[in-house]
Amino acid sequence: MEHHVITANRLNDGLVVFMGEDGCWENSILDAQVLETDETLKICLASANTAEQAQIVVGPYEIEVIENDKGEFRPLRFRERIRAYGPTTHADFATQDVPGHLTHLDDVSPVYFNGVG
Repeated sequence: MEHHVITANRLNDGLVVFMGEDGCWENSILDAQVLETDETLKICLASANTAEQAQIVVGPYEIEVIENDKGEFRPLRFRERIRAYGPTTHADFATQDVPGHLTHLDDVSPVYFNGVG
C-alpha cells in the first residue's frame, strides 16, 4: 500500500513544511499526517491548495513515504529526503531530530572530506 504526506514551503520564511493531522503546517516530517487512501489524499490536497490561496504556503504537493522497521515514515525519493532532513554534505548541517538520515536506502556510503564525518 502506498503512503503519502503533503509538503510545501511556508510563504513567510520559505521553510519546508508538512501538513499535520490537524491540517496545520508542521516543520518536521515526523509530525506529518500519513495519507493511506486516494480519497484522503484528494481532500488534503484541496486543503493544501486552499492554504496556498490564503498565502500560507506555496507549491503544495504529495510525496510518497515508506515505513521503516521502527514504524517511522520516511520519504521514498532522495530529493524529498534532502528537503525533509537537510543537506547531505555533512551530518552537522542535517536536521538533528532525525538521526541517521544520511544512511542511504541503497546502502551507498556518504562521502567524507578531510576525515570529517
